[in-house]
Amino acid sequence: MSLDSKILKYQVFGMKSTGKNWVLLIPFTLVSLILVIVPLLMIFIKAFVPASETTVADNWAIIDGFIWQKILISFIIAVLTTVVCILIAYPFAYFLSTSKNKVFKTIVIFIATAPVWTSFLVKLVGLKTFFDICAGYNNSTYGNLWTILGLIYLYLPFMIMPLYSVLNDMPKNLIFASYDLGYGPFKTFFKVTLPYTKIALASGITLVFLPALTTVAVPQFLNNNNNGSMIGDIIVDQGEAGLTSDIALARASTLSLVLSLVMLGGFGVYILFHKVIWKHFKTARSKYE
Repeated sequence: MSLDSKILKYQVFGMKSTGKNWVLLIPFTLVSLILVIVPLLMIFIKAFVPASETTVADNWAIIDGFIWQKILISFIIAVLTTVVCILIAYPFAYFLSTSKNKVFKTIVIFIATAPVWTSFLVKLVGLKTFFDICAGYNNSTYGNLWTILGLIYLYLPFMIMPLYSVLNDMPKNLIFASYDLGYGPFKTFFKVTLPYTKIALASGITLVFLPALTTVAVPQFLNNNNNGSMIGDIIVDQGEAGLTSDIALARASTLSLVLSLVMLGGFGVYILFHKVIWKHFKTARSKYE
């Protein structure tokens, strides 16, 4: 077979392979279109279309100081939950990955991920009962601390699993090479281990922070304060009222849109910090080292 024939054959099969790859994207595209893009468009339209005998300003009248306070409190609770999950999950996953006993690893992972396999409602009722027993009387959980504890319990497995999967497969020769270069355990962690797991850490943060920010029912179960609800509860309440009220449904859409914009803004700040400010800081630091 001549060289030109081989090149032609490679190009033809390459095009076929590329065509198959595009076919594989069709199910994902359809699911994204139906479950993500279309609902987002409906939320956007509903927020800017006046309900019967109202105006667009009435849709947005719900965005007041109280709502911004709830968004801020929800954001703080989600951040604290995520930070605590990292502080617990990272050393847990790291030391578990260093164990050579596969049976022990399997048992520990099963126990750590047990909350994922049970009903959400059962977990909340169990937590509420446990907290009340610890306090000695019923309905004893007042304050956002109980909400944070509940969120940590619910979402900690989603931080453990990505970190453990990466740390368990991390080549051990990287650690040995770091020690050979004169790095101690502390410097090895920040120079080798932490950069190696940054993608898994980002995945865990996403899987914990976003659900914690928009969580529903957890504050209502675990925080007995009258104003203990988070922004997710308020959106759900407006959505339920929207079954009989067009203005409530429009306001639920408005709240969802504003919360989405806040999350996108936070993500933009993170990208700016990571890509610009942090990169500039590392460049400046390297000049003085």
